[in-house]
Amino acid sequence: MDGNVVDFDPFIADETRSRWLVQRVAILRNNPHFAPAALIFSQGVVNLFEGHYMANKVMATMARQVICMAVLALHFDHTSGSHGATISAIQRITTDAKLCSLSATAASIDLLEKIGLVKRIQDETDHRIHLIQPTDSLVGCAKNIVEVAVAAADRLFPLRHYRDLLDDAGGFMERYFASSLHSLLDISTWISGQPGSRLFAASGNGEILLCKLMSLKNSPGDSLVSFPFDEIGSLYGVSRTHIRRLMKRAEAEGLVRLLEAGGRKVKILPPLVDAFENMVAAHVAKTQFGMHLANKDYDLLPIGRCA
Repeated sequence: MDGNVVDFDPFIADETRSRWLVQRVAILRNNPHFAPAALIFSQGVVNLFEGHYMANKVMATMARQVICMAVLALHFDHTSGSHGATISAIQRITTDAKLCSLSATAASIDLLEKIGLVKRIQDETDHRIHLIQPTDSLVGCAKNIVEVAVAAADRLFPLRHYRDLLDDAGGFMERYFASSLHSLLDISTWISGQPGSRLFAASGNGEILLCKLMSLKNSPGDSLVSFPFDEIGSLYGVSRTHIRRLMKRAEAEGLVRLLEAGGRKVKILPPLVDAFENMVAAHVAKTQFGMHLANKDYDLLPIGRCA
């Protein structure tokens, strides 16, 4: 694309953004390297969250994920006239997306502060307002999550060198976080609307548990895995009962077949594979969108056409 194009309005209409996401997911899933890329994604999520209780607690729901993203975006975005992240600004984002109530948003911010991922400071221009600032821990966690999706994107498109952007010392990650409010914050809505994906998206730690389940396959054609509810629960800070209920609902929806009690033998059915691949493709698409927007590289973005 012409490198002279600089006056790009990042506030792409929701309808345009939604169409782009649908098309991009289809493109990614048709890529001949998608299966190994999806495996990279699932293993990356497992490595990032397994055994890390607090990380799982924070990422347990889509609402909390979006709250973390909103804190980062509002803190690093210096172009929209915002002075930073405030509770009211974050609440507007979560309520507009119909993710959670005002009180639930405030409670999640309290949790993030309690475990050291955000801090409150007084706004220098208005002492009545407290800003919610990300700590280095939140920035580091968020970058790790982006790296998981980037590893999958690099497997699909090695010539784009996404990993090199993450290593850029010129503040690329700050630009990426700042652009995230203008990219695909509504990814959760799309995933929740997909058959099969909805169940795991709505369940506490559901997407992480889905990645763990898929990572246990010994080969792409393998459909039988051992997913013991008690052992898995202890790894991800959730109860055995929570996982049992999730898997029972998955069986009722035709996603898995529970062949032995306690998850000792689970058969993964094609609809679950489809739900998992949709989820991975959506996360990779979101990351690509944000990286291209932050880098002012618009060839992939929905300007004039979808690619």
